[in-house]
Amino acid sequence: MKKNLYLLFLVTSFLFLFNACVKDTDFNQTDAIELTPILELDFIFFNINSQNFTDIDANNLIVSDTTNLDFLNSEVATEAIIRADFYFKNTNSFPISLITEYQFLNDANEIQHEVSIPIQDGNTVNPVITEFTEIVENNDLVNLTSATKVVVNTIANSSLNTIDGNLDLQSKVTYYIRLEQ
Repeated sequence: MKKNLYLLFLVTSFLFLFNACVKDTDFNQTDAIELTPILELDFIFFNINSQNFTDIDANNLIVSDTTNLDFLNSEVATEAIIRADFYFKNTNSFPISLITEYQFLNDANEIQHEVSIPIQDGNTVNPVITEFTEIVENNDLVNLTSATKVVVNTIANSSLNTIDGNLDLQSKVTYYIRLEQ
């Protein structure tokens, strides 16, 4: 009896294996393959205090830094990137408002894309967080991908000589990419 049950199970399993549904594969569709990965990268980070600012004139103060973006103007990046989202998070404990400017420049130092973010005043007990997202696509993306560097200017509208505080920036960029064969 056990042997007959085993034989019945074996024959039934064997029949199911040969009755499986199989759809023909069309290998001519390989030309239509499109991959759309999303790449998320850290962008710029800094933490500055009043000693980092230098005088421009009696009423303006500025901290400036330049970062190279050599990969953006490559042919692969220019053709593959279909959108870029920049996210900026500023934590300000200065009791004055600030402005951060991001100037994306080409090799001739011409501005290709620019972002300006007003930052609200805070205090050392209650720092104020300012979040900002810049979405770059279409024609603006063409200009952005021709940039080879970004200059970041943090501008105070009054002197910080006797003021305590910090400005902390965290930022990231998300690239939406389309790769076609």
